[in-house]
Amino acid sequence: MNPMASAINWVREHSPEGQGISISSRIRVSYPEVTGYFIPTLCALGEKALARQYAEWLVSVQGAEGGFGLDGQWYAFDTGQVIRGWVSLLPEMPELARPLRRACDWMLQNADPVSGRLPVPAPGGAWSLGGRGEVSEGIHLYTLHPLRQAGELLNEPRYLQFVQRSLQHYLRNVDLVSFTCPNALAHFFAYIQEALVELGCDALARKGMQAVAECQDALGGVPGYRDVSWICSPGLAQYAKVWHLLGEAGRAGAALNFLTRLQNPSGGFFGSYGVGAAYFPGEEVAWTVKYFLDAFQLQITGHFDATVGAYRDDIAETDGRLQAILQAMGDLQGKRVLDAGCGKGRYAAFLKRRFPGADVTALDISAEMLRHVPSGIRTVQESILHMPFSDGQFDAVLCVEALEHVVQVEEGIRELARVLAPGGTLVIIDKNREKLGRLEMPVWERWFAGRELLDPIRACGLTAAVKAVGYDDRHQPDGLFLCWEGTKLQAAVARTSQASPVAPSHGRPSAGWALTPAATRR
Repeated sequence: MNPMASAINWVREHSPEGQGISISSRIRVSYPEVTGYFIPTLCALGEKALARQYAEWLVSVQGAEGGFGLDGQWYAFDTGQVIRGWVSLLPEMPELARPLRRACDWMLQNADPVSGRLPVPAPGGAWSLGGRGEVSEGIHLYTLHPLRQAGELLNEPRYLQFVQRSLQHYLRNVDLVSFTCPNALAHFFAYIQEALVELGCDALARKGMQAVAECQDALGGVPGYRDVSWICSPGLAQYAKVWHLLGEAGRAGAALNFLTRLQNPSGGFFGSYGVGAAYFPGEEVAWTVKYFLDAFQLQITGHFDATVGAYRDDIAETDGRLQAILQAMGDLQGKRVLDAGCGKGRYAAFLKRRFPGADVTALDISAEMLRHVPSGIRTVQESILHMPFSDGQFDAVLCVEALEHVVQVEEGIRELARVLAPGGTLVIIDKNREKLGRLEMPVWERWFAGRELLDPIRACGLTAAVKAVGYDDRHQPDGLFLCWEGTKLQAAVARTSQASPVAPSHGRPSAGWALTPAATRR
């Protein structure tokens, strides 16, 4: 099983029915803060049912005044992470508006009304790091982006005004980029750097991450504190994520590769590794898995951004893959067409030229790829697992050499089927598992046996058939490429409509933080 699949299985196995994510492999108690910031990750991976389960559980445990925490104590950071989760689901779960507003109001009511400073626990309490002092209150920056999103979604100017005021307070009064501070545990320092990126302070984040880069070893590891040798796994995972967000793929890849080698057979990660490890060294913590999943997804996106020059932007009409699409879909004049995982949009462009009256949409995870899509075609940057379209929005859906890069294939097929209208045609073209070794492939890429996709397609209420097709100048199929095609049955609407439309993501991906070894909290 690949590292992503193993990590996703860990999440499922540590999500009690009807609750949120467990704190760790040893503490099987659902933790609101971590549950909240896991929700956007689950949505991005196509785990919508689990994301909704988390959101509903959080509603059930919200404090009377609107806050969140553990053991009856409410904290601004915890509440901010629940807000982070709820805003990602609000477009498809409008019933979250009321609890979301209560959580946001709690944040403002407990903050300093003039400066925007958020409350911190008393010294020696939940934020204590022993002899190293207290957790930096700079981590509160990580609550501001979700609060801003809530202000936009709820049309609440008070939230937006508070974010601006609070951001200025922390920028002026807190050291946000010194990794040499005694309390700069990698995990907490990474929160601050990601928050800076979310809030548009990239230059400051680059300064902080440069301090981290100076400590990165040749294998990609970064110490948990500047003056120790052991590795803090959630901090390393989030550093990989932030480096990807800042476009530093080399450092990000080295950090992620280092972490992947540490992954346990369960799919999880101990909190720390190495001599003197002092951050949950004997148990697998949930938040490392969250950051690992986020970073891995960004690595896939970054791969296509970096290799865009290797992909063609045209396709010959005689190409066997294109001929299979044309034969399966027929006349597309006046039809709504989706090219899912479009790359540079060469198939979408051909269909638009052949059928000028077609309404063609091209979706891809790579912004660099989408820049090459010709005008006249609507472009959407998003994953196949999390498409921002309504049920049955398209009359025809094609997915060519893209499903192989989707980390959860069956969930990807369900999304392709969900957005397909009854009577519409789905065409998936990808590589044959029997031909593995013919081409180089990244670690996450997956090829498929001929019959492998038939049952998942049929399970979504479509007919399904598979055949070999030619490609490039090979007019006769040699078995490298297979084409699966199907038609959505009229009775399939209820089976594939698992969610309401998902709103596009307008911000950078998010993450979270959690417990310290000193107590059952941070």
